[in-house]
Amino acid sequence: MKRYSGYLGWLLTFFLCQFLGVVLFNLTIDPYGAIATPTIAGFNQSKPEQRNHVRLFKAIAITRQKPTIILLGSSRTEVGLNPNHVAIPTPSSTYNLGISGANMYEVLRYFQHALKNQPDLTHVIIGIDFFMFNHQRANQIDFDETRLEKQHITLPDFLDVTFSLDTLSTSYTTLLANRPDSSATPYYANGMRNPDFFIQHDLPEQSIVKGFKFSLRKYLHDPTLYQDYTLSRQQLNYLKQLINLCQKNQIKLHLFISPSHATQWEAIRSAGLWAVFEEWKREVVQITPVWDFSGYNSITTEPISETMNNYFDNSHYRQNVGDLVLNQLLHHHLDSVPQDFGSVITPETLESHLQTIRSNREIWVKTNPPGWQLLPSLNQKL
Repeated sequence: MKRYSGYLGWLLTFFLCQFLGVVLFNLTIDPYGAIATPTIAGFNQSKPEQRNHVRLFKAIAITRQKPTIILLGSSRTEVGLNPNHVAIPTPSSTYNLGISGANMYEVLRYFQHALKNQPDLTHVIIGIDFFMFNHQRANQIDFDETRLEKQHITLPDFLDVTFSLDTLSTSYTTLLANRPDSSATPYYANGMRNPDFFIQHDLPEQSIVKGFKFSLRKYLHDPTLYQDYTLSRQQLNYLKQLINLCQKNQIKLHLFISPSHATQWEAIRSAGLWAVFEEWKREVVQITPVWDFSGYNSITTEPISETMNNYFDNSHYRQNVGDLVLNQLLHHHLDSVPQDFGSVITPETLESHLQTIRSNREIWVKTNPPGWQLLPSLNQKL
């Protein structure tokens, strides 16, 4: 009997050591950047899996950093808006809270999460996109209400990032990804997406042209984007709730429509949604004035090539374009902003603004056939 109890004790000790080893390994590698373990180049600095756990690590980052200025929106905000922009009042207390693939409800909830953790929030800069207001666009699979409006990491999240075997597997692949010559990580500490990582891992074969084709097909054939688009009254109400909260808490709000490439607007037209796109803008300006950087202008009509200065693909603009957006919103160095890039739209100015976009589109179609003719070749499904 003593022999069996000794064996049982040895076995329990063995499994306890294994368990503690898993916990220690996960804590040391911290593959999602959720624990804020110190990083070492070539060991755990590069965290490729962060891009698949954005809603997790950004929610936790807010509880630690408690920024007074946040940048909100989709992955367009993540990639294009730099929290360290010179015109931002307190860059050291600014966080890019853009959420890949978010709908407007998710944006609202992460704003509420930030406000709960930082009641002295002073500025909110929000990029909105047409797809965010699609009735078909549900919350993404990694969205979790229970981690929001908490002021610390929740117990389920802590257990998941330290004790789980899934995280163990991710920690192992993260360790393998940290070659001495590969220290790039998907996100900076301020929440902005790393453009170099984006090019290497999110563009098909690291090709801008192929990125355009792949992304445009996706927008055309994904029901949650443009294929079965229905403008959601509820998503518009979430925007209204966010604006009301800003007013109630005396938070300075800067709202803008993202400056995607002209082919993005052609995708909307190709999907038969142009009238709905214009109606969306009418609904938004009934809620609040908004800066509109969409349309056909000197920035968005850049010819498609592998050496583009303004875009990674049809959807995502580069930081230099984001800097122009922030210059315009924050009234900084306005002489650097092209005169045709961005207009404030209100109920009084909207119809003439929409007509100007239509006219600019006709000019672009006549002078840039390769751009708008790209769409017909993408009608086949992925």
